Amino acid sequence: MAVSIASLFVTLPHSFEDFVAGVPADFGFTVLTAGVLLAAAYVVQVVGILLASRGLRLGYWLHLLIGLGWFLGSVLDHLDDVLLADPYRAGLLSKALEVGIMVASAAIVALSVLALRGGRGTPRA
Repeated sequence: MAVSIASLFVTLPHSFEDFVAGVPADFGFTVLTAGVLLAAAYVVQVVGILLASRGLRLGYWLHLLIGLGWFLGSVLDHLDDVLLADPYRAGLLSKALEVGIMVASAAIVALSVLALRGGRGTPRA
């Protein structure tokens, strides 16, 4: 849960930067539609935090899905920017946010898998 909460410090500012850079339009979304989809993803993440904090397996499953979404999205959309683009947006800070998303989301996935395989959480939900 701590990694999930900490990930907000990189996903939120990076998402703001994506909106300023016009990324939603690159995927055929209006800013409003992309904002609603992003808010929905954050709601799922927060619900996952709450459920995991209550010891419910569904919380770990939601984290697994959210972690995979952030990881795949960041790698598929931004890995080339991190490795090749120079200068890129706000420079080192922009790249650090993207790397932070990749690392945090990979950790969320790994920790969720470990929790689920280790039998953490009750199967109630």
